[in-house]
Amino acid sequence: MNELLDEVLTAHGGVERWQSVSAITARGRLSGLLPQRFAGNKLSKFTVEVQVADQHTVLHDFPRVGERAVFDKGVVRIETRDGEQLDGRTDPRPEFFGMSGIRRNFHWDALDTAYFAGYAFWNYLNAPLLLARDDITVAEAEPWQEAGQQWRRLEATFAPGLDTHCPQQTFYVDNGGLIRRHDFVAEPVGSWAKAALYCDQHRQFDGLTLPTRRRVLPRVPGGRVLSRPTLLALDFDDIEIKR
Repeated sequence: MNELLDEVLTAHGGVERWQSVSAITARGRLSGLLPQRFAGNKLSKFTVEVQVADQHTVLHDFPRVGERAVFDKGVVRIETRDGEQLDGRTDPRPEFFGMSGIRRNFHWDALDTAYFAGYAFWNYLNAPLLLARDDITVAEAEPWQEAGQQWRRLEATFAPGLDTHCPQQTFYVDNGGLIRRHDFVAEPVGSWAKAALYCDQHRQFDGLTLPTRRRVLPRVPGGRVLSRPTLLALDFDDIEIKR
């Protein structure tokens, strides 16, 4: 395993503890510029459950109370609490591009939202164990200076079969081994959607260390980040670990 990744996993609870987890449930609040496109209740208050081994996410009470959105290995559906399917889409990602993507510059339907939020929550909540998967390769890049600190960097390459923001992503690690910044291009939003996700207010949940505050800001050439607008503000009030 990459030496820096090993340090990161240790700082976030240790690889053995992470590998014992089957699912993570998080409750919190979502706001910012991007969620204004979302359908239904816009996930302003959410309960989300992600599996660890497989790309599977459930957004409870979305798009409406009593319903749930399910993201399962790239396929999305809306169903009742009893599991009756109300709507679905087997190949949602291409819908964000080409002529069909024009409408999505302004408004997403519930299945668009389920796809984007489904894979994003899965990626976010599974980090850093995510980076130890066989279908993701990591390498340490040159260190980075920010706010008077030197952060080490992990460059991650995601295999084509994984639903994520983009193939190439960068994770910034502080002196304590915690991930503090995550750079990506949110391709379903647009090839121009270069972003930096900042992670802070880390807390322990059943032995795992996870950030409870995340902010996504615009990233410009040279790696600089603009202080506004806030593209996405994600606050976790509670995280439950299932083994």
